[in-house]
Amino acid sequence: MLSRIACFFVLLASLGCAGPPSQPQAGDIAAQYAAAGRFDEAAREIELAVRARPRDLTLRRQAARLQSTAGNTDRAIGHLEFAIRLAPHDGTIWLELADRERDRKNIADAYVAYRRASSLEPNDLRAVAGLASSADMLGFTEEADAAYERQAQLERELGANGSL
Repeated sequence: MLSRIACFFVLLASLGCAGPPSQPQAGDIAAQYAAAGRFDEAAREIELAVRARPRDLTLRRQAARLQSTAGNTDRAIGHLEFAIRLAPHDGTIWLELADRERDRKNIADAYVAYRRASSLEPNDLRAVAGLASSADMLGFTEEADAAYERQAQLERELGANGSL
């Protein structure tokens, strides 16, 4: 009996029927709407996906990008803040949060996030440049000068190597 079942599965595999049809991944519908330029629908669909899987870091990051593109900066920030709770040592999430706070003209919060991003990703030019700029705007002269110096160093390295 066992060999008949094994033969059945071998036959199915040879016919391209190895398993059930693949299910769309959470967020796929939102991505399709976004690709079509329908950002309001994409934002709605990604929220549905996030509600179904609230602790999914990939979905949270996708939601932040789609909400930001749809002009929903506050919602994007909410997703990024949740993502940071899931992965507090991921400098790229802190950098995304810093950029969204800067978009909101919230320089103090942008500064905090750029500072964290640049400490986690010290070779990230965008993080260091954001730290320099935001520290400068807030009057943190010594920190701004040090960050501008690091930015210049990274730019020299980028120019010399073609990449970091």
